[in-house]
Amino acid sequence: MAVSLKDISRVTNINTCSISQVLNNHPKAMSLRPETRAKILAAAKELGYCKNEMAASMSGKHSKILAFVTCPMGGSEYTGVIQNGILNTAAERGYTIIVFRLETMSEDEIIAKLLGWRVAGVVFHISKVSWANKIISVLKKNSIYYGFVNLSNPDGIGVTSDDRMGIEEAVKYLVERGHRKIAFARIGLKNPIEYDIRRVQGYRDGLAEYNPEQEEKIFNIKNMYLSDDKEYLDGVISEIIAEKFDAVICISDILAAEINNAALQHNYRVPENFSLIGFGNSVISPMLFPPLTTISQDFELMGRTAVNFIIDRIENKNDNVSHNIMQPTKLLVRKSVK
Repeated sequence: MAVSLKDISRVTNINTCSISQVLNNHPKAMSLRPETRAKILAAAKELGYCKNEMAASMSGKHSKILAFVTCPMGGSEYTGVIQNGILNTAAERGYTIIVFRLETMSEDEIIAKLLGWRVAGVVFHISKVSWANKIISVLKKNSIYYGFVNLSNPDGIGVTSDDRMGIEEAVKYLVERGHRKIAFARIGLKNPIEYDIRRVQGYRDGLAEYNPEQEEKIFNIKNMYLSDDKEYLDGVISEIIAEKFDAVICISDILAAEINNAALQHNYRVPENFSLIGFGNSVISPMLFPPLTTISQDFELMGRTAVNFIIDRIENKNDNVSHNIMQPTKLLVRKSVK
């Protein structure tokens, strides 16, 4: 049976009101003598007392519960790193995280859980804000703070990386090393998402700034995973070689790996025939042959920053401040650039 305030009271002979104030860090607890506070905390620890977050949330104040709402985002490793940042920061600040996945639950089901748990805030990791419009509407109605990781938020907290500048810096790096015909490879989505738009813009801005004589060339790859479509891959590699592109920047490390493998199958080699740069610094990037030059994002810092902003708002530390920030990326130079 869970240890209650009455159990602590019986051991310490201190009233439950004072015990509650100490265990909940209430300002009134400071009016108690230091030895009284120490006695309460020692007894709580010895008895194995655990705070009932649901009961705390019913008291009228905010709870110490945050929700993490996510969906499939292409690479599970990125979500995992973001989640680590969220979990670690929440724990450091005394909050509990509950996780919901949009691929297994409907918005209505998630809304019911969020309200049932009386969450104090929500962190989203999804590709588009519109994917959670219904949830967001309910959060606003109930004055529950929320924010996005790896996605900007027109209404408030959004923490992502400066993907446009990352690609622009990659173009600059290639031009400085003598490349003059640089292509960009992306997935040809009918409805491109935010990072896709920003990375394409970074390629265009990079050419305009550092290689203005070149016309842009964007390969709209039909599928990120092309290993089973040899004919399509043959066409992509043939065009790269025939048009004498000396570098290809890819929208992701996975796409860069597919292009690298296809080149090897045609007896072409990176970087001897063309240089190659990916995006994301995934676990596969240093294991490719040759190891892939890539653009790194600090996903853990994204998660940490978003949670800190949300908790600050919950605790009325920056209630009137809107946070939409883009963290810098970093070009990791390996062996795939000539």
